[in-house]
Amino acid sequence: MNLKLYNSLSSKKENFRPLSNKRVKTYGCGPTVYNDPHIGNFRTFVFYDLLNRVLKMNGYNTVTAVNITDIDDKIIDRVNQENSSLKEITSKYELSFKEISHSLKILPNNHNPRATEYVDEMIEFIQTLIEKNFAYEIDGNVFFDIESYPKYGKFVNIDDELQVEDNELSKKNVNDFTLWKAKKDSDGNIFWNSQWGKGRPGWHTECAVMIKTLFKGQLDIHCGGIDLKFPHHENESAQIEAIQGHNLSNYWLHAEHLNMDDEKMSKSLGNFVDVNSLIKKHGSSVVRLFLLSAHYRTKVSFSYKKLDECKKMIEKIERFAQNFDLHDIENIELKFSSQHHSFINSLNDDLNTAEAIGVFFSFLSEINKKIANNSLNDSDKEKTLIFLKLFNSIFDIIDFDNLESKETPVEVQDLVNSRQEARKNLDWKMSDILRDKIESLGWHVEDTADGQKLIQKK
Repeated sequence: MNLKLYNSLSSKKENFRPLSNKRVKTYGCGPTVYNDPHIGNFRTFVFYDLLNRVLKMNGYNTVTAVNITDIDDKIIDRVNQENSSLKEITSKYELSFKEISHSLKILPNNHNPRATEYVDEMIEFIQTLIEKNFAYEIDGNVFFDIESYPKYGKFVNIDDELQVEDNELSKKNVNDFTLWKAKKDSDGNIFWNSQWGKGRPGWHTECAVMIKTLFKGQLDIHCGGIDLKFPHHENESAQIEAIQGHNLSNYWLHAEHLNMDDEKMSKSLGNFVDVNSLIKKHGSSVVRLFLLSAHYRTKVSFSYKKLDECKKMIEKIERFAQNFDLHDIENIELKFSSQHHSFINSLNDDLNTAEAIGVFFSFLSEINKKIANNSLNDSDKEKTLIFLKLFNSIFDIIDFDNLESKETPVEVQDLVNSRQEARKNLDWKMSDILRDKIESLGWHVEDTADGQKLIQKK
């Protein structure tokens, strides 16, 4: 099955056709670095990683960018609250974002451009919009004239969706958006000099200019959270397309919210869950699987029960994998059978991770039956190793290097021997008691056709 993606431009799934044969350019809106990101933010960032991995699975070379928004009202507020500097605040939280990304196995991007590094290009870009009569200046502020660009409203019906804003700045149209913000007293020393006076670029212009500079203003795929579709992506694309006369991106993908008590998780509402604390308590693999377990366009409610379910799923995969010789699994040649293709087709159907996980676990159940019946052949073993490698190339939740059997503590081995004796005497009650004791010591015991199998729990 060819890769199909749900395009927000057409509101339907489309066959993916890249601009060039094998090279795909993607851009995702990144964090605003004024605070530690929450788990809802990382649903979007893990989604970017999923897209990147599925593109690679299909043989594409990817060039990825996820920007760092380091100029913003919230950042300036934080600088003022902490009596700190812009660089101190933004460096601290950019590092936090990158450390969490690494922990969650998000592949490094080719570019992580910071807005502050492109201000000169932004000033030049805004001046071009003014010269082409797409923008105008009032009292040191510069605005994009939405009526000057007839294609404005690609994502929404602006007659229905556009909210009437307060027009205290005397804009031509109340919903014209800001390209350059004149300096306010509260901005302190956070400003840049321009032909319109001291100030700073607007958020929509920051992303537009970084895309124009890094990718010459044309992408295969632009990604973001669903809340960015309008107005951010609308305003971002309007600026570039007004100048260039062609699409900024052929495909626009948007991930749904991770909710808390049926509301979008956000810092402003105070209903968010810290990512670092979740990783410390549950492990990065559990958190990553939780974020990938539902389709990216499905709203998901945060739940500790779902985290526990994901932990059990990982433990089940690890127990299964330990039945096989995992040496050199990374070097195994990927020769796909029908089961592998079912998994790939699920992912190629608009990144349907939930269906792909179901296909994978159906395969595990089939192979487990063969293990129990001692009917596993060499072909089954090869298929299994290929599937484990294929699955992990996308989900990346299993550390094969650390699945080798560890030396069993004497106390645990004594309990296993006693349990074996109890089972031989058909004393199932004692067998269960001993199993619970083994579990309490951090080991899982599994009964197989070849006897008891011990696996250390994480």
